[in-house]
Amino acid sequence: MKHLVVYSHPNFGSFSHAILDVVRETLDALKHDVVVRDLYALDFNPVLSSADFAALHAGDVPSDVKAEQDYIVWSDMVTVIHPIW
Repeated sequence: MKHLVVYSHPNFGSFSHAILDVVRETLDALKHDVVVRDLYALDFNPVLSSADFAALHAGDVPSDVKAEQDYIVWSDMVTVIHPIW
């Protein structure tokens, strides 16, 4: 099974990161394909800018968004790990 893990936390020592470690270790032990997308490490900007909005309106998906969409299409399962503050 192909698993996409979308991870978002700025602190490597966080509880969220500990959860990520357990998820990754468990899926690896089960011999699943795992891709982790660390949004902080990618410097992914989740804010829809006016330029992004104009591009989407014109039918053009920004390359950073398209890359993440491709991972979603690839996966059978998506897990999101993020803090609740």
